[in-house]
Amino acid sequence: MDINKLQISEEMAMAFLFLLLFGVSYNLMVEKWQKRTQRYTAELVVGGVLITVLVSGFLIGLESMLTVLVLFVASGTPMVVGAWLRTARDEEHAKHVAEESLKELTK
Repeated sequence: MDINKLQISEEMAMAFLFLLLFGVSYNLMVEKWQKRTQRYTAELVVGGVLITVLVSGFLIGLESMLTVLVLFVASGTPMVVGAWLRTARDEEHAKHVAEESLKELTK
């Protein structure tokens, strides 16, 4: 089947179904461990997108998949580092607020 120059093949259908099942399973896992995974949203997104990029290699070829992976690393790295820095800043702020609250209570 050809839709706007996109070849819908058995491989594409299999990749689609695999990724759909992966997405549902991944979401259930994240939901089950939500309290533990809440601080790791960026890493969870990276994991999900990485699976998609790797599966795409079966359809677009290794060289194209590696190109997409390199571009993904370029755009994703600042987001992950930024998330780490925001988390560290938020934890430091929460620690400061807790210390100040304790000082106020013990006056």
